[in-house]
Order: sequence, then structure tokens, then C-alpha cells
Amino acid sequence: MLVLTRRVEESILIGDGIEIKIVQVRGAGDQAMVRIGITAPPDIRVLRKEVLDEVRRENRTAAAAIATLPTVDLTGFLQHLQQRPTKKIDKNGQKKEP
Repeated sequence: MLVLTRRVEESILIGDGIEIKIVQVRGAGDQAMVRIGITAPPDIRVLRKEVLDEVRRENRTAAAAIATLPTVDLTGFLQHLQQRPTKKIDKNGQKKEP
């Protein structure tokens, strides 16, 4: 990891199209809050890591819950549907005569 020191209004450039600028610093020490501005091309996704981590955690939890659901064998039901005679219906919902 590259660690740099920047002051307010100073920037870091990543590649040709990404600029990270220090906009504001409030407080000091562990309570300090740093506001940054990010300029990037529209095809570059900029995400807050903690939000992405939470979404991934929720997705894993949901997937695990789905994996524990009981499965139902519908083979017999589908075979029953395939053996039923079909009825022809016209565009008005009326039964057509064969």
C-alpha cells in the first residue's frame, strides 16, 4: 500500500483519468474526518468499501438461507400437465370447436 501525506486542496492522480483531492479535514486524531473529492471517467465505478462489504455479506446470508429451503420434486406434476388434452381458445377467450 502506498501511503501519502496531502493537505487540503492537494490531489493524487491515478493513471490518466482519476484524481483524488483532499477537500476538507475536520477534527484531529482518531476523530478526524477527511472529505475527499474523486474525479473519474464514467466507466469507472467508485464505491465505498464498507458499503460494498455489507452488500456482499447480506448476499452471502441470503444465498445461505435459500440453500436451506426444502426442494420439491415437480416431475410428476409436469408429466400430468403434458398428458392433459389441450383446449383451443380464440382471441376472445372462447373455446374453439375442433
